[in-house]
Parts: sequence; C-alpha cells; structure tokens
Amino acid sequence: MSEFVALSMLGASADQLKKIVEQMGTLPHIGNQCFRVVVDPTQITLAAQLVKDAQLPVMIISVAGYPTGRHHTLIKASEARLAVQSGAEEIWVSVDNTIADSNTHLSELIAISEACPDPVQLGLIAPLSGAPTHPAAHAAIQAARQAGFKRIISRQGSPELAEAASPLEFHVVDL
Repeated sequence: MSEFVALSMLGASADQLKKIVEQMGTLPHIGNQCFRVVVDPTQITLAAQLVKDAQLPVMIISVAGYPTGRHHTLIKASEARLAVQSGAEEIWVSVDNTIADSNTHLSELIAISEACPDPVQLGLIAPLSGAPTHPAAHAAIQAARQAGFKRIISRQGSPELAEAASPLEFHVVDL
C-alpha cells in the first residue's frame, strides 16, 4: 500500500494551484506513491485539467459541507455529485459537530454516498468539538463506517479517534 500524502489547497487561488501542480511535476517519481490534492469545489475542473496535462499521478479530492457541516443534506449531496462530475475522484464530507446522533449522521452520509457513483471514494472529516472523545465525533465515525465510507480525516492526531475509526483508514491532514 502506498503512503497517504494529501496536500490541502483549500482557499488557494488559481495561480497558486497552477504553481503547485508545476512544482509537483518536478518531483522525482516515488514508487507507487499517489499524491492527493484537496481543492475547493470551484477549483476542481482547473485542478483536474492541470494534473491531466502534466500527466501526474495525482488524485483530486474536494469537500462537501466544508468547513462547518451545517448545510442541508441535499446541498451537500448536490455539492458532492457536482464535484465528481467536475473531476473529483474523492469527496471529504464535513458534518455538523453539534449533532451527536449517529442516525442523523447516517441518513446524511447515505444520501451523499448515493449521490456519488462508484468508484468515487468518500471520507469523513471528523468533527472536532474540543475533545476528540466528544460524542459527535464518535457518532459521525460510526455512521461513516455504516455508510460505506473509506476513510476518516482528522485535523488533529488522536488515539481515541483512530481507534474509533477502525477498520476505516484514519489520516491526519492539515486542512
């Protein structure tokens, strides 16, 4: 399995994105390493075209409901679907960190999953409400597991979150 490397370009301008992709083209090939670039929904088409033109082994990831997760479920599902149609290969979803009911999260995550055709991969951006043991984080992770998500993304390392995420992949990414 290749190492998980994700570069967040959330909030980057088109010029910044172009520059980063150009720089990635100068990196030496490292085995079966797959680089991931996380972009805003409005930057997906540009990022996908830049990566294609440069023939780079880069996966385009975008977000739905980011950063607060306080969007209507249908808005998140539509945002995820449009991202996929624009060229994203993976979607990371934010959920409302004030909700500690796994059924509420499950219905939302299933709707998003249904909006994204295979082979699109889905990740949950773990909600952080102070402590990593917060019930909202565990409820959302449980729902992601049940909804068929592939990975949990966290902005901070935490043994409790990593343990709760099992058997899903758990990655710490600076978003």
